[in-house]
Amino acid sequence: MNRILQTTILSITLTCCTEPDKLLNGQDFDKGDWLLVNVNYAEKTLQLIEDETILKNNKNGIWVMQAGDCDGTTCDGFLKLYKNGRLIAQDQYLTRSTLIESTEIKKSYKKGIEWTIDSISNFKQLWDSLKNSGNYPTIYNEQPANKNIIWVYRIIKK
Repeated sequence: MNRILQTTILSITLTCCTEPDKLLNGQDFDKGDWLLVNVNYAEKTLQLIEDETILKNNKNGIWVMQAGDCDGTTCDGFLKLYKNGRLIAQDQYLTRSTLIESTEIKKSYKKGIEWTIDSISNFKQLWDSLKNSGNYPTIYNEQPANKNIIWVYRIIKK
């Protein structure tokens, strides 16, 4: 088989036989408080989008190529989508080159930081306090202890 034919068959296989995993599809960004988190361990970056209008207008604006999954190896990064502090969707990518992002998504990222809080005596009061001070608290269930801790994200202001 000649090289052009092989390339064509491979291209058709990669583009037609698998549907990319589009993280933002099917979400109603008009309801709730949303946060998109892109953490890249290889580049040591944490990027956040909290603007629901950006997310709503870019429902096909971020996805991972099917060949970019991490089966059997360590991922470079993770995408996490939160609604009202609860993780509702996530995806992982093997390398930045397998992550497809629209220009608007790329421009909308803001640098962020994260930290966790456990040993929570008054969960609701702490949650409200964090939320009202420019943070985005999320619930994380720690295993094997099976206890909820607060995982907090914050946009770094310039």
